[in-house]
Amino acid sequence: MLGLLLIAALVVATVALARQLDLLADLLQLGGASMLVGLVFLAVHPKLEWIASPPADDGSCTVDELPSVAPVVDRVSVEEAQELLERSQVTFVDARPAYHYAAAHIPGAMNLPAEDAEGLLDMQSLSLPPDGAVITYCDGGSCEQSEYLGLLLRERGVCQKVRVLEGGWQAWVGAGGSTVSGDTRFGDAPSSSVAPEAAG
Repeated sequence: MLGLLLIAALVVATVALARQLDLLADLLQLGGASMLVGLVFLAVHPKLEWIASPPADDGSCTVDELPSVAPVVDRVSVEEAQELLERSQVTFVDARPAYHYAAAHIPGAMNLPAEDAEGLLDMQSLSLPPDGAVITYCDGGSCEQSEYLGLLLRERGVCQKVRVLEGGWQAWVGAGGSTVSGDTRFGDAPSSSVAPEAAG
């Protein structure tokens, strides 16, 4: 009886190993050695286990959102951000897609969509003061785009005083923050023809 159980366990282990080897072969064909290195890294790095086993799709987040991670860039409250804006002591950078930005954004904000940020930072000279304060924002509190953009701006040496707006665009509008509409791309001077809208 024990021998039969050992044989069954050996068969199960062999089948599991064969499946892993098939998966590994498929991954090597798709991504080569870099994919193998990534898999090894994921296997040995416990803090990144959410990548290996993503959360269940219960409809609570969109495809573009990443699972929540500990913030690396400091946060700033909406109230503090509004005070800095009133004193002209901050530059806002909107990490949302261009069509959201064109519909409405914080006055004076420049649009640098997170999905395009790396390429735009490589291609353009930036008009952000290196010693000036910068606040990045995206749609809401669980949006990772502003965090990513803040890290990228700091990593590239564009500016060191980068913070993320706590609660993002939704918190700004919810607190009655002023908004404008229009299409000002990153690095362009804000247009004087945009009129403030009622926040709501």
